[in-house]
Amino acid sequence: MHEKSPDTHPLSDLAYDWITLIQNKAQALMAYDQYIKDAEQAGSPECAAFFRKVHDSDKAQLAEAKGHLVAVLQGKMGRG
Repeated sequence: MHEKSPDTHPLSDLAYDWITLIQNKAQALMAYDQYIKDAEQAGSPECAAFFRKVHDSDKAQLAEAKGHLVAVLQGKMGRG
């Protein structure tokens, strides 16, 4: 009888979570660029300013998330 080998994946759940978050933030940043253009074309500087604010916040979070992902992949954060 053969022992079952543990099902190992190349990425931990934690690494996958960070990658997914980074992907979602990157897609959001592209969408915000379009929202800013739409607001500017609609003559709404208030809306454009808000979309820029959200964009900048997500951009900063994306930069921080990349650092966390690197730490996880290097084994400096989280377990296995």
